[in-house]
Amino acid sequence: MLLMIACGVLLAVGIAFTVRWSGERLAPPATPGALAARRPPASDRPRWMPRHLAGLQVYAWWATVLTGVGTLSGLLVTGAGGRLVMRLLAATSPEATGRSTEAQAIVGEISGEGTLGYLVFGALPFAFASAALFLLVEPWLPRGRLGGPLFGLVLLIGVAPFVDPLRPENFDFDVVGPGWLSVLAFAALAVLQGAFLSAVAGRLSRSLPLVSRDRWAGPLAPLVAAVVLFPIGVVLAAGALIAFLLPRVLPWFLELRASRSGVLVGRVLLGVAVLAALPAFVSAVFSIVQR
Repeated sequence: MLLMIACGVLLAVGIAFTVRWSGERLAPPATPGALAARRPPASDRPRWMPRHLAGLQVYAWWATVLTGVGTLSGLLVTGAGGRLVMRLLAATSPEATGRSTEAQAIVGEISGEGTLGYLVFGALPFAFASAALFLLVEPWLPRGRLGGPLFGLVLLIGVAPFVDPLRPENFDFDVVGPGWLSVLAFAALAVLQGAFLSAVAGRLSRSLPLVSRDRWAGPLAPLVAAVVLFPIGVVLAAGALIAFLLPRVLPWFLELRASRSGVLVGRVLLGVAVLAALPAFVSAVFSIVQR
């Protein structure tokens, strides 16, 4: 019971953050070229060094935003919210108590180990993947408060039927239900995830300074989560090396995706992806609801 209360409090905090910062918009930092131009010349430093350090600065900013919103959404939305949805479906299926789920969990059994396992192997990986995708497509979304929820719908239609949580092959829907409640609960969670990512990423981007020699502990603090989550830390470390060696690649890509032609192409790609996944989504919903 205490575990479910804690999850409820965490989810409420996530909803409060979403509502409070729903009008925020992602504000990227200056490009590495502009940052390098601001650096005072130093006779003991190679001429190429300012540009490479600036590229690393910008990469660290984006990596910190990704780690911050990924960790927070994993804890407050996909983690706490997903655990509450599971508990809700177990409560509405008393006849399933004691049965095993696809993940070898026991229906009706609330344990710290099971919750931790779900958080590490389910909630956080999905949260980080969705956060990375959001940062990629953010310029292609509508401005204002609709962008985040719309991104959540894109996730729901384009990902849920193939990976989870609405994969029709998952026999958990034969164990707990009803099916319509499962669909509604996970759909609401997906929309909340999108809205949370948009709100918190926008808020964090406006308050997060670039790392510098005099100010590095605060801007890099969220990266501690990437160190704890070892696979994510390895990926981000590899990205840092690339950003330092090839400082023009990241700003070129960021500017391209946010350009007028990039936004147009990106929106077309998003629309095509949603239309391509829509039949599978509709089929999955009907399959789950009819169980």
